[in-house]
Amino acid sequence: MNNLKNLIVDDDEISLKLSEMIFEGDTFFQEPKKFLDGTYALEYLKEDYSPDKTYAIILDINMPLMNGWEFLENIESFVSSNNTYVFMLSSSSDKADIAKSDQFNLVKGYFTKPLQKEHLEQIHKLVSK
Repeated sequence: MNNLKNLIVDDDEISLKLSEMIFEGDTFFQEPKKFLDGTYALEYLKEDYSPDKTYAIILDINMPLMNGWEFLENIESFVSSNNTYVFMLSSSSDKADIAKSDQFNLVKGYFTKPLQKEHLEQIHKLVSK
């Protein structure tokens, strides 16, 4: 899938590095674009978004400046759930957070940190449908 854009949005640099390591050597996913905060990822998406591309976004919830929920609320106005797949990656296994993520059409999965190979496999299945 040539037009697949991978984004990881997470303020925890260790988690970001671990996620990046999971992507290494994976033939489906190209090297992900990494953002330490939702505001930077939002700016990138506003500039780059195109209906001709597919976006797989791995999104942390708790971040300074703009958290994952605020990021989702902002992108809902200009992206489509037909080509944008958001996967929450959080240290929280709180049922309230999981339930809240279900309220967003863009969210296709909720994973507890750290990112695992199995998570990438689930993302691959959903994105390549």
